[in-house]
Amino acid sequence: MTAEHDEQQIICATYTHARRHPLVLGQIGGWTPPFQLTLTQIGVLLVALFVEVRTWHWWGAHLPRVLAVVVAVGVPVLLAWAARRARIEGRSLPRAALAWFTFLLTPRRGQVGGRPHRVSRPGSPGRDPVYVAAGRHSR
Repeated sequence: MTAEHDEQQIICATYTHARRHPLVLGQIGGWTPPFQLTLTQIGVLLVALFVEVRTWHWWGAHLPRVLAVVVAVGVPVLLAWAARRARIEGRSLPRAALAWFTFLLTPRRGQVGGRPHRVSRPGSPGRDPVYVAAGRHSR
């Protein structure tokens, strides 16, 4: 009975845990943050900080100093928090960005044999050159 039971048993692997939970960083250069960060969150945080530093002279001077610091720290943190669970068409942000870049780089008319498809021009019989042997003319 155990031989029949072993034959009926289906062995499979499931990877839903790996897909459901993103890769997170627990330590950054020996320092452990109070919470885990995904690579996407770190990227969003760094890009937001870079944009804020580059545009500080446009908006930072017009706000009171305390409010400007709160905005300078709070906006990147809120964007990074929102990036953790953000989904575009069911994909994470890096996968959605990769899909958009792939879409923009693919040929509009598709591929044939791994190369972009180009429609050939239709030929016209009146435009093709006609070659006549020298010395033989018909009258």
